[in-house]
Amino acid sequence: MEFLEVLKNWFNPPKELTPLRYGRGSHALPNPQEKELFERSSEAFMRGDILEGFELFLSSLIRHDTLFSYPHLHIEKKGDHLSFHLYQGYALIKGEVTSATLEAHADIALSDKLHVALKRRFLERNFQLTYCRFSGSNGVVRLSIKLDNATITPQKIFYPLREIALNADFEKEFIAGEFDESVLLDKDHLEPLSPAEIQSNYNFMQTWITQTKQSLIGLLSNDNTGMVSFSYLTLLLQIDYLLLPHKKMVKEISEKINGYFLDDEKLAEDKNAELEQYITQLETMDINTFADQFHRCAYTFSPYEQALHDEISTFINDSLNKVRWYKNNRSNYVIPVIYRYISLYILYNYGLHPSLRFLLHIHIEVTTPEFFKAQGMIPLYDPQTKTFNQNLIFKRIREAIEPYRQRYKRLTNFAELLNYSDLDHFSQSFYLQIKNLDYTEV
Repeated sequence: MEFLEVLKNWFNPPKELTPLRYGRGSHALPNPQEKELFERSSEAFMRGDILEGFELFLSSLIRHDTLFSYPHLHIEKKGDHLSFHLYQGYALIKGEVTSATLEAHADIALSDKLHVALKRRFLERNFQLTYCRFSGSNGVVRLSIKLDNATITPQKIFYPLREIALNADFEKEFIAGEFDESVLLDKDHLEPLSPAEIQSNYNFMQTWITQTKQSLIGLLSNDNTGMVSFSYLTLLLQIDYLLLPHKKMVKEISEKINGYFLDDEKLAEDKNAELEQYITQLETMDINTFADQFHRCAYTFSPYEQALHDEISTFINDSLNKVRWYKNNRSNYVIPVIYRYISLYILYNYGLHPSLRFLLHIHIEVTTPEFFKAQGMIPLYDPQTKTFNQNLIFKRIREAIEPYRQRYKRLTNFAELLNYSDLDHFSQSFYLQIKNLDYTEV
């Protein structure tokens, strides 16, 4: 880091993080007063001020700096009742609160146009749900909850609201992918992608598929099952994270990735064959079918449970051990693939602290510079000259860490400790630093 850059950063502190528009989740930053509002909500309920408690709790869910033109959560208090609506992907949840009850619902679809298999599915789903239920009323299939506010607490609101939001979104996405999307209700908030964005995404997917298949020529017939697995899984994880498909495409990608890790009797070679078959389906998908799988939508709840950093460290450590094994066995091709896989899989599989999510995204930017350059961003790595934009990487790492230093005193900027000699050394040093981050509150 040059002295002038250090001086510049000293007098110009990093700005607050801005939301990432990649990966699954809320695409917004948690409310900085979330903890305080949650505690004030609990205090209001304890003194019997139900509406005040609800307003404070719902306010704690409002995420800041969202990427959408509409608020993901709107609250309105009128006299002796409070109303709200929130968005969760495909779903619109509407709620009414009085001192006695909370009632909320999401209208799913027109019941008279639904396939009988779907109606049976909703009945079966009721046995899997804890707080909410599917029902039919006035020609509409609805998912709803009703809570008694006599002994209400913030926790007793959070889990029912999260359940109805996640499940309403899941079911509407499922219907859109497998049946006729026209039967769905309350979907005007979905924002379409422009034709230029669709074409760009389609071109990148085709490029990544071609690159992956070409890299495996000569390996498929040999004893390289693990290398093939890493290549196919990394490809699907990259498509999911960077392009964010919906409907049938996201369902199938999820099934292929999760299916690979099922503890079943299938051989790894057979699982690889299934991944290859699906990747070929993506390769032959026409652009009109592809375009139908994409839109933008806001989220209120993350679908992930927050992971402990020890879990992340263990995964990174296990993955780096695999890198070491392949290095010792002269299988150099797969090493950069595993480095890409690590960050993509963590972002796919774990609920992460915002700073860690941003840090892992930096590695994805470094390893896929052409994609981000096409998005109008300054690349962090130049594959032609094989050089890093060290000043910008330093700035991005600092922006990811500094806003949280007050809460996590041992969280430190590690940019100067990274090895910028080449991509592999950068990745190795990067993950070692990520593994050892300390999120202990002091």
